[in-house]
Amino acid sequence: MKDLTDLKKIDEIQCKGTLEQKYNIIKDNRYIMEEVIVPISKALKLPLEEVIEIFIKKYDGTALYETHAFAEQARMACLGRKVDIDLGLCWISDFFELIPREEADLIRKKVVEDTLMHHKPYREALKIGRKLVINLLKK
Repeated sequence: MKDLTDLKKIDEIQCKGTLEQKYNIIKDNRYIMEEVIVPISKALKLPLEEVIEIFIKKYDGTALYETHAFAEQARMACLGRKVDIDLGLCWISDFFELIPREEADLIRKKVVEDTLMHHKPYREALKIGRKLVINLLKK
């Protein structure tokens, strides 16, 4: 019975150490904090510590390091959704098929790239995208 108690104590110590390591991975990595934790905290109106706790519970240490790469993908995907809505691409392409889906995809990608990679203001990139949509509609 003593061996079982000792194993439980060892397991508790390891678990506590793992939680501390995960906490340190997040807190010590500026990119994870600025590009993952803070935006989610703001979006959900949750304290930073609560968001950190969620990530600690749901991710292992290796996956925590990868969250920065996921943030880049999420930023592009979310902006793409916004472009779809702002340009009406979901209506124009997906439902009414007024322009081919491939063309709508290229326009969305252009607006996203102009905004994130070429640092154009979103409104300016959207204006260019809008002109491209209109040109396709008038063909």
